[in-house]
Amino acid sequence: MTIVISISVQDGVVLASDSAVEHRGQVYYSAQKTMQLIRGMPIGVLVAGDGAIGNKAFIDVLKDFGAQAFMRGGNGGSGGLGRHAVTVEAVVRSLQDYLRSMAPMQIAKIRTTLIIAGYSVGSDSPEVWNLVFDSSDGISVSQVWSPSEYGISWEGSGECIHRLLSDEYTASNLPQDADDPSNRPVENSSPTLVTPGMPIHDAIDLTRFLMDTTIDYVRFRADLQPKTVGGPVDMAVITRHEGFRWVQRKRLSSSALHSAK
Repeated sequence: MTIVISISVQDGVVLASDSAVEHRGQVYYSAQKTMQLIRGMPIGVLVAGDGAIGNKAFIDVLKDFGAQAFMRGGNGGSGGLGRHAVTVEAVVRSLQDYLRSMAPMQIAKIRTTLIIAGYSVGSDSPEVWNLVFDSSDGISVSQVWSPSEYGISWEGSGECIHRLLSDEYTASNLPQDADDPSNRPVENSSPTLVTPGMPIHDAIDLTRFLMDTTIDYVRFRADLQPKTVGGPVDMAVITRHEGFRWVQRKRLSSSALHSAK
């Protein structure tokens, strides 16, 4: 499981993720789930759900896509993502085709959800997309927030956020398995918390609050075992003029660096 959150406002979009990942029954707390999708472009991605395709980490698959898209689009060649005419939707559709070309549908069932956000060339406001990779049902794409919309999106263990943001929360509002990402809608918003004019610094603070609260909520729930939410929080912000920037990011530990020498 995991928790990934994005908040979209007029000033930009914030992306954040925890670092927990479960693999073959073991939980690790240093996974990368937030990244800039294509170098030099104001588009970021969050990864929730299964963290690998076969023997390859999903984040590495995204890095391979970004590197190839960068090389193809660098000169504006045919089939590439031309930097002067690219849209977020074009990137999402290209990624959808890339994942389909890997043809991993014969492997064990996996389900991974991507939240992809950023700016299309020439757009004054960000947009947010959702890509669901399911080894049984295929790869689906939908837009969460258009450039004229705003709000909070999340995926993963979202029960805590749902409780915080729903004014009319009742237990019946939640699916039977509230921590199953396949049952969690990605688009959720509360107009009492987020307005289109919210400054990006406030959106960062709100994202941090929701991340920390969710991590602590799972931490203290005795009935949620193992603890598949937690670890350091990675957070990035994307704005029209500054592009993709890290707000906070985990680093290799000094012991890991020492052992690598």
